[in-house]
Amino acid sequence: MPDPSAEVARACATAKTVAMTDHLPEDPHLLPATSEWFASDAERHYLDRPRFCPMCAASIGEHGGITTEYWTADTRNFMTWCGGCGWFGEVVRFDRVTITEEDH
Repeated sequence: MPDPSAEVARACATAKTVAMTDHLPEDPHLLPATSEWFASDAERHYLDRPRFCPMCAASIGEHGGITTEYWTADTRNFMTWCGGCGWFGEVVRFDRVTITEEDH
């Protein structure tokens, strides 16, 4: 009899892969081969990277911009340069943010 937890894990992995490939590029040269050890990280970078400049809203990819990802502990940082306006800065991706708001 098949292990139910293994079946659930396989179904979840398949669903995640299908959901991710809906938005991955058609050109296979933009990502490493799926057999490479860093393939899942490259996919996450491709899907999560900033697509628009926070300063001028130009498309980062269409205006010759660049985004490099690095990690600080659990924080994912995207060092980004916009080819449209020349803005250079960091875009940080958070899972959850707790902030306080000043009394009005």
